[in-house]
Amino acid sequence: MPDLNAVLAKLNDRLLRLEGELFVLRSLARATLTAGDDHAARMRKLVEAAKVALDDEALRPLDKPTRKYVEAASAMVDELLVEPTKARPLFTVIDGGKAD
Repeated sequence: MPDLNAVLAKLNDRLLRLEGELFVLRSLARATLTAGDDHAARMRKLVEAAKVALDDEALRPLDKPTRKYVEAASAMVDELLVEPTKARPLFTVIDGGKAD
């Protein structure tokens, strides 16, 4: 029987790798969705299709781990479909100079 600490370490490493991949994919999706070109429109359609598929999947009887997966995926898709707020400028130039 393998050492329990070695198994846990391997699972933890795999989980960290998967979380990193998810972060990168979510960042790429967000960047594509906010690009404002035809790629953004295509990506929005794909994400909306994923939302429909996940909603359909949620109606089926699922075991507990699959239910958690579907809920997490639905939350991520909902997050991607929300329009991001416009970034505020880092600084504001105030015209406080002398007038002629």
